[in-house]
Amino acid sequence: MPIAERTAAARTVVAVSERLILTRPQQGDAAAMFAVHGDPETNRYNPHGPQRDIGQAQEQLDGFTADWVRDGVGYCAVSTREDPEVIIGFAGLHLFELDGERALNLYYRFRPSAWGKGYAAEAARAAIAEALPRIPGVPVVALIRPDNLPSRRLAERLGLVPDPDGRVDQEERLIHRMA
Repeated sequence: MPIAERTAAARTVVAVSERLILTRPQQGDAAAMFAVHGDPETNRYNPHGPQRDIGQAQEQLDGFTADWVRDGVGYCAVSTREDPEVIIGFAGLHLFELDGERALNLYYRFRPSAWGKGYAAEAARAAIAEALPRIPGVPVVALIRPDNLPSRRLAERLGLVPDPDGRVDQEERLIHRMA
């Protein structure tokens, strides 16, 4: 049985790319959530800092799973096709309101061991391709701290451009929009 099919038996597969499998987060993912979001290195540009405990990871996970139930889109757990049991990060699109309009926020955060391999770009492209047909006409945005140059470069490679007026959100993050 192919890896994607074995994974599908245990998790809800959202998208499969050349090297990755994106699945809906599920209740057993709190430890993986904390491994990614509790790591100080993955939170270098996060003004709130890393998660302090598994309880915070569970709260975030509960939000991720609720988004899928409510909106039919959301952030995904990301694994490699070679090792589908190990979550290496989270990526996807979350439906929210920005400046009084609906938008899809593009998000990607991976374990440092997964950095430098192109996984964030690959996962983001797969998530965008899957979400846009589900919610047509809603713009894709990325909210990125001005000093987070790696994330800004990735967003631009994915086709998102900074707001020409330099607008920011309530947390002073630059608003990048799909061109």
